[in-house]
Amino acid sequence: MLRQLRSELYRLVRRWMPWIMLGLIVVIAFVFYFLIWVSVNAQIQAVKSGTIPAPPGGIAPLEQTLRQIAPDRVAQLGVGIVGGLGSVMLIVFAASHVGTEFGWGTFRTLLAHGASRSGFLVSKAVSLVLYAIVFMIVGTIAAIAASYAVSAAAGISVGGSVDLPGVARVAAKTGYTFLPYMALALAIAVWSKSAGAGIASGLVVYFAEGLVAGILVSLNKDYAQIVNWGLSRNASALTRTSGGPATQDPTASTLPDPTQAAIVLAVYCVIFLALAYWRLRTRDVTVGG
Repeated sequence: MLRQLRSELYRLVRRWMPWIMLGLIVVIAFVFYFLIWVSVNAQIQAVKSGTIPAPPGGIAPLEQTLRQIAPDRVAQLGVGIVGGLGSVMLIVFAASHVGTEFGWGTFRTLLAHGASRSGFLVSKAVSLVLYAIVFMIVGTIAAIAASYAVSAAAGISVGGSVDLPGVARVAAKTGYTFLPYMALALAIAVWSKSAGAGIASGLVVYFAEGLVAGILVSLNKDYAQIVNWGLSRNASALTRTSGGPATQDPTASTLPDPTQAAIVLAVYCVIFLALAYWRLRTRDVTVGG
C-alpha cells in the first residue's frame, strides 16, 4: 500500500492540474483583495466628491469595509475567500483525480500490475487529503501576503499584525469542511467511472443542499432539526466558530454544535468512502475501466 501511495504522490506532483490550481488560488487571493480595495475606495472618493449621495452613516461604513483588507482581518476575509473558492476547486480536483483513472483505462492496468483495490482507494484518499492541506496552506499564505500588499498600497495601517494561531485555527476548520465534499465527488466518480459525473454531482450537492437548507430554516426553524444532519449546515457550524469566514445569517442560531458538526462530517466521509470501496470490490474490470 505504501508503494501505491508513493506512486500516487509521484504522479500527483508530475501532473499539471494540481500546480495550476495552486497558482490560481494565489492569483485569485490577490485579485479579490485588489478588487475590494479598488471598488470600495472608488465609492468613498465618489461620495467625497458629491458624485453619488452618501449612504446612511456617511463614509464611515465604507471605510470600515475597506478596513477588512487589513492583515488583522485575514481570518475573516482571506480564509473566507480561500475556503469559498477552494471548496469548488477541490471538488473538481477530487472527481478528476479518481475519475480519470477509469477514463484512461489505468485502473485496470494498475490491478494487472499487482495493485490492490483497497490500496488504490486508500492512496487516492490520502493523496487528496494531503493535497487539500497543501492547498489550504498555500491559499492562506497568499491571502496574508495579499492583505499586506494591498493594505500598503491603500495606505491602511498594518500595525495590527496577523494572528497566526487564529488564522491557522480557522484555516484548519475550513479545510476540514472540504473533506466530505471531496469524498462525495470521489464516490460518485467511482460509481459512474466518470470524472464529469463526480464533478457535477459534487457541485450540485454543494450549492443546492445549502440553498434548500437555508430556505427551509428561514421558513420554519423547526426544519433545522432535519437539515442539521446534512453537509452544508454542519460545515457552516464549523466555519462560524472562532471568527470563521462565514457571513451573517439570521438562521445562525439554529446551527448544530461545532463538536457535533465535526463528528457528522467525519461520518459522511466514512460513508462515502465505504460506498466507493464497496463499488470497487464488486466492479468487473475485464470490460471497460
